[in-house]
Amino acid sequence: MRPQDARMRPQDARVRPQDARAPCAATASASSSASEVWRGMRARGPAKAVALVARLAWDELLAKVAFGRKWLSAKAPMRGEGVARRACVSHLLLATVLAVGADSHALKTADPRGLGTEQVEPSLRQRLDAAATPTERAMIWGSEGMLLHAQRRLSEAQDAYRQAIEEQESARWRYLHGVVLAESGALAASVTDFRRAVALAPEEMPAWYRLGTALVQVGDASAARAALEQARSLAPESALVLAALADVSILESEPEAALALLSAAFRLEPEAGQLAYKLASVQRRLGNVAEAQAWLERDPGNRLAPTIDDPILLEVASLSRTPRFYRMAADWALARGDVEAAIEALQSAVSLAPSDVALHERLAATLAEHAPGKAMADVERLLKLAPDSATGWRLLAWVLRLAPNANARAAEAAARSLELADVPGTRALAGALAMRDGRFAAAQSHYRHLTDAQPTEPRHHYWLGMSRLATGDCQGIAALEQALRLRGDWGEAHLALARAEAGCNQARNRETLSRATARATTLLRARDDPDTRLTLAFVLLAAGDVAAATDLARRQSPHPDATMLLEAIDQDTVPETPFAPGSSWWIPPEVRLASGGEDILPAVAPQKRAPPSGAP
Repeated sequence: MRPQDARMRPQDARVRPQDARAPCAATASASSSASEVWRGMRARGPAKAVALVARLAWDELLAKVAFGRKWLSAKAPMRGEGVARRACVSHLLLATVLAVGADSHALKTADPRGLGTEQVEPSLRQRLDAAATPTERAMIWGSEGMLLHAQRRLSEAQDAYRQAIEEQESARWRYLHGVVLAESGALAASVTDFRRAVALAPEEMPAWYRLGTALVQVGDASAARAALEQARSLAPESALVLAALADVSILESEPEAALALLSAAFRLEPEAGQLAYKLASVQRRLGNVAEAQAWLERDPGNRLAPTIDDPILLEVASLSRTPRFYRMAADWALARGDVEAAIEALQSAVSLAPSDVALHERLAATLAEHAPGKAMADVERLLKLAPDSATGWRLLAWVLRLAPNANARAAEAAARSLELADVPGTRALAGALAMRDGRFAAAQSHYRHLTDAQPTEPRHHYWLGMSRLATGDCQGIAALEQALRLRGDWGEAHLALARAEAGCNQARNRETLSRATARATTLLRARDDPDTRLTLAFVLLAAGDVAAATDLARRQSPHPDATMLLEAIDQDTVPETPFAPGSSWWIPPEVRLASGGEDILPAVAPQKRAPPSGAP
């Protein structure tokens, strides 16, 4: 869901049914029942309103329902029509609870955190007294239950749903009563409600699914399978149903069947991390250790459940507005690749909890990573709220790292963050800033810390080596060699090492020149470009083949490294550093400009045996 298509903010609770524009208005009239509203929405909207519903935590459930990227089916024929339908949905979600009294609903939801019985009960009694039929009273009780349910007042929600059922039996209230019972831990009791719900509305897949999962948890595998097969017949491509059937197969000691079901589910929703983890567990149970490891490596890095179409709980989700809800919504949006929705969710969370430092940090971090041009104001607000936030200072350094004329401020912000918390990511940023600014001694200090703290991380060894080579210190060769021991296929490290082996007088001998030649020729075969050609020229010059080195260098002019080589040849020597002053090779990628290039590099004043450094 794009945030501009369906925004959920506290003030949205005051939308009145008559505000819904055509084609919604006729459906969302004040006298419409919830079922009529949903039938009208389905008739006028896309084929499905997809609610991303978790199987575990309620907040996760609501977050997926409200902010999942599949809020509406992508099959809407035209973009304009899809936007209109999304606008329609945002009104209709609230229409069911507004149908019996818009003003009352606005009063109760204006401040969910302060909602109390003294606010709810008078309005509820007034509406019940005004109701003329059992259907109206059931709707009043059920709507009240949904509001309480959304606020996690489960005991009160259960009572309200029970009152709705007593007024008029319906699949809707039976289903929600069962959901609340299951969330409260009363699984056996929830089975009764779900059985009644599927009897009243056998076409509703979510009720069959939840009946099946409740039966799994109480240990009735055969009944669970029967219910889940019914769900499967209604939604044959539901990864969630297939995963639940796999749970039944595991319960019945049929791991091969579980493996087939989970594999099919994963093909449908590879972004659901629970599936990869379950597949690894089943493979391990079968004794397939290599396959289990392979599935763990395919894990998308989350524990997200597959999705489910559940319009009723989508309505409940629209009534919940807590900071944790929006934080979970952001998690889901990011997992699904919807950065705009994640930012929208975090902004909503911060608006509800303006003094929550962790939420401010999360919002600022998300903006800094995905929308850095919009991040500065939030980072500054964070530091005003929490001046000792190490995260805030790190984010300030990150946002400033590419800003014009902000090198010193970025370095100061990184240093302040390290004073508050020595985090590897912050120290790596500080080292990168030092490399770019030509402060190579400081860079060496940062990368030495990082190699001590994370000795198996090849990039720390690589940049330690580069920071040493920048000052003409041939000990940088040993650091590059260690980086390649940890990551042998790193082409950039091979190239830098080949040039360093050729250029360092202290290390140059027949054996090192032979290795450097082998590296250079291998690199040239793998990628023929100016960098690899000039690397071979470095090695040829060090080996004494001046004519071949000169020819190669001239053909690459006016490349800065070619100019450096030709100047060294004129002076009958070998370049003291592997790259020319200002080369982007001296700049760690996190502080390079995206459009960087050799021609826009401001050169830093030369040092003895050290190349200048600047931002590409």
